[in-house]
Amino acid sequence: MIKPRILFNAKDFPGFNSGYGIIGRYLLPLLGEHYGKENIIIYAPIYQRDTVTEWEGMKVLPGISWDYGENLILEHYQHERCNLLLQVGDAWPLGIVPDLASNDEILWVQWIPVDWLGMPKNIINRIRPAHKLVPFSKYGENSLRKHNFTNVEKAIWIGLNTDLWRPAPRDEQVMELLGFGNDTFNLLIVAANQERKGIFQQLEAIRLLRQVDPDIPLRLYLHTQMRGDRDLYADVDELGIGDILVYPDPYLMKLGGIKEEEMVKIFNCADVLLNVCFEGFGISMTQAQACGVPVIYLLEGPGDELVVSGIGTTPIANVTHPNMMTTPLPNPMAIAQSLAELWKRRVLEGVPMRSEGATQFVQDNLSWGKIAEQWFEVIDKVMWERERYCMDIPSPSEELLTKAGRMRELE
Repeated sequence: MIKPRILFNAKDFPGFNSGYGIIGRYLLPLLGEHYGKENIIIYAPIYQRDTVTEWEGMKVLPGISWDYGENLILEHYQHERCNLLLQVGDAWPLGIVPDLASNDEILWVQWIPVDWLGMPKNIINRIRPAHKLVPFSKYGENSLRKHNFTNVEKAIWIGLNTDLWRPAPRDEQVMELLGFGNDTFNLLIVAANQERKGIFQQLEAIRLLRQVDPDIPLRLYLHTQMRGDRDLYADVDELGIGDILVYPDPYLMKLGGIKEEEMVKIFNCADVLLNVCFEGFGISMTQAQACGVPVIYLLEGPGDELVVSGIGTTPIANVTHPNMMTTPLPNPMAIAQSLAELWKRRVLEGVPMRSEGATQFVQDNLSWGKIAEQWFEVIDKVMWERERYCMDIPSPSEELLTKAGRMRELE
């Protein structure tokens, strides 16, 4: 079998604390250990622009694009003598890569979230040329198969550092910073962006809960960039929930977020994670489950396959965005009712609700070692198929050679 020499592009540098950065941080060393670090080339478009660097013994190539660095994909692929582009992320920004794959200039595997309903034609056209599509979730796998894609592999979930992500006692310093108390109902929302995460509807649900039962001692930590697609400051003022809300320092978020070790402490201080939005995977749901924290999630997408402890809510409607992606709209009333139910359980138990089953599910299924093993299988299959397609020319049988020799004699 041809040995893979992989150009790995997850957009972000593995040292960053973004979701894509963390994926590279844990998966790349395992790929390097298995295939040889000299055969793993990291392309980090969102990092240093002009300098080739090194990370964990693997070469890191610079980029000049803030998307997926497509303008340098082919140059890096050819210069480094790579034979596989392993790319992680959304399909909608892709432009050059599908053309390169269609022309057999690159061998392309995409680890892809499916965070839309239906299948917009522009996205179909972008991902059809991939040699393999590996979805983040079984939901995504089924969605792609329903649209007659024949290049779909079994879904591979995003892993967690299961040595780090575990239940832990509440950190009193973190509790104070977040405005949480041991007798308050401590809510957590973690979102990489705003508009697609249904944050306004989730905040509206919290307002409804306060309106119906003002005696519930609510606290909320909203872990997202407050400036972005919409003005969340204005939303908070409009809904009148500023007195229970804490959010991170915007400057700190711009520097790359908060370290995983700190996020583990934050999750362990929460009573409930709100993640009521349409996800391609939903890493905050598995992070909460790793700590045993219940999740309120959307009954559309991968929530059902990832959440052991929590409540699923149905959307109130579907909204089609200008880019023709349709996403479900969270139902604030259903979210508020779910919060009320979990508060009752919290009062009955008298302590933070924690699920041993959820924690065990993460430990059993989401360690990066398990995730890497699944990737070895996919990569080996891709390289075997490449070898069969390009190099496996069958030798003529002895019988055929003998017959050919006799025909030449007769001539």
